[in-house]
Amino acid sequence: MTRLANTNILVLSLPRHDERYTSTTWQISSELALDNNVVLVDHPFTFTELLKGFHKPEIRKRILAYFKKPVIEKEGVKVLLPPFVWPINFLPRGIIYNLFSGLNHRTVARRINRFLKQSHIESLVYINSFDFYFPGLKRKLAIKPALSVYHCIDPMVKPFTLRHGPYLEQIALEQSDMVISTAPALQKKFTDQGIENSYLVPNAANYKLFNKALAIKGAYHKSLAGIEGKVLGYLGNIERRTDFDLLHDALEVLSDWHLVLAGPVEPGYVPEKVFDHPRIHFTGSCNHEEAPSVVARFDVAIIPFKCDEVSQGIYPLKLFEYLAAGKPVVSTNFNPEVLDSLGEVVEIGLTPEDFADKVLKAYASDDDEKQKQRALVASKNTWTHRARQFGTLIRFALEKQPKGNVSQRKDQKQPEA
Repeated sequence: MTRLANTNILVLSLPRHDERYTSTTWQISSELALDNNVVLVDHPFTFTELLKGFHKPEIRKRILAYFKKPVIEKEGVKVLLPPFVWPINFLPRGIIYNLFSGLNHRTVARRINRFLKQSHIESLVYINSFDFYFPGLKRKLAIKPALSVYHCIDPMVKPFTLRHGPYLEQIALEQSDMVISTAPALQKKFTDQGIENSYLVPNAANYKLFNKALAIKGAYHKSLAGIEGKVLGYLGNIERRTDFDLLHDALEVLSDWHLVLAGPVEPGYVPEKVFDHPRIHFTGSCNHEEAPSVVARFDVAIIPFKCDEVSQGIYPLKLFEYLAAGKPVVSTNFNPEVLDSLGEVVEIGLTPEDFADKVLKAYASDDDEKQKQRALVASKNTWTHRARQFGTLIRFALEKQPKGNVSQRKDQKQPEA
């Protein structure tokens, strides 16, 4: 099927465009922007975040947007910076929450509508990419979207999200024509709710960026200075989904290895025994463009997620990023539906001892041919491929599906991309 092109696409994104790590939303948007006019609206900061973070560059950028054109262009995507809004997540569900939520909706919609008018945009596809905090924004737009998509990129886990997220997501679903998820378990969740036009477009990798790690020999990221010997490495958020007990116990078996945990840390989830371990190194965050110089230092890359219901809804970006870098990968069996298809390039450790054994096996058997094999797998799972799938679903819906919301979609098959 012909790829989606020459279409105005408005994306409301929970992950912001200027966060240190990239996001599924940004990668899909920047790829779609190669053939379409993509406008991405960041999730707004609140007035509380304004007062507490006045000195931060990302806050100052939003302040300046009040006095000059609130649109910047990055990688072909037009990024519309929204105004600050009221903090309301602490409020209980009810009249007061709805009142201020409505005010926030109107505040954001006003800036969007002004931009649409100035840009002479008369038709568009609307994508709510996991910003369930604004489930009714579509109705505030001056233009009725030709198609409305809800894009689910993660399970809801944290108490902050769970306070209002589940019922707000249901409102977003009711106002959408189709749902696209990043993991099979997420797709199934919506299908089980009776939403038959629930589709799957998994996460992928920036292959060109992470494949550079293969050529990095010694010029590693500065945060890794002083770490000698064999390195077991993890790149990403260090929080509740990480199985710290497994890592600690596996490292006792791997007595001559160091463990690098590279990424932002939520200290409340990290046990003291992990913080205090002499061979566990928390190296902090790095910019996405610098990530290959971190991964290049890993002798074995790991995905040590807990095996629970939440993890079944995760399709981590780092999976194909590691493979693009040619690295041996050892993972827990957090998502069998995803990992079973990658058995040739990913080792699975079920217990701390088994995990350690798989690390040793992956390290001992690594060679140039296996590195090429891993990179080849990653090259078939790029954001270019995923954006083509995403765009094909949108094009198919625009051409074939009747008007209505998700509950009215019947007997739709996912087209081949």
